[in-house]
Amino acid sequence: MFMSRMLCSLLLALIGTSALAAAPAVNAPLPVLSISERGELTMSGDDFSFVPWSSEQGPGTVHVVQYFAATQGASETFKPFTDLLENSFEPGTIHVTTILNLDAAMWGTTPFVISELKKNKRVHPKASMVVDDKGTGLVKWNLGKEGAGLLVMDPQGIVKYFTRQAMSEQEIAATLQLMRSNIGS
Repeated sequence: MFMSRMLCSLLLALIGTSALAAAPAVNAPLPVLSISERGELTMSGDDFSFVPWSSEQGPGTVHVVQYFAATQGASETFKPFTDLLENSFEPGTIHVTTILNLDAAMWGTTPFVISELKKNKRVHPKASMVVDDKGTGLVKWNLGKEGAGLLVMDPQGIVKYFTRQAMSEQEIAATLQLMRSNIGS
């Protein structure tokens, strides 16, 4: 009797957890992700601070969101695509948000990760850079074992493209075109 109650409780907990996790779906709003511990890195002059961040804070433009583990290897997953963005679009026509899953970083590397994030913020001051201390996005957006995702949303916050893996040259070209077609929509 005790064993069957325990199994039922475990099943209900698993069902409840997976009901909360919803992978981003194309042509649907992005499931809300809120990060209150650390959150978005902000810069004022030479001073940095963290503020709570939520995916509900849409920029009102085409929005690229990339989420990956705070590791060197994971940071390369979407780099071929994101490197093209700066030269492919006029300033202010798109917004890029990078969310780092600090929970997946190697032990002891947090100061290095934060230092690199600050360097990137200086280079790209208008981009949003977010630290997810607990890996909340990994679970909330059901990002799987690789723990990465890149999505493109239109100005109304509707997901137009989503992938969990590195993009082929054809996917990159098609996604850039998709973004251009959603600017000003």
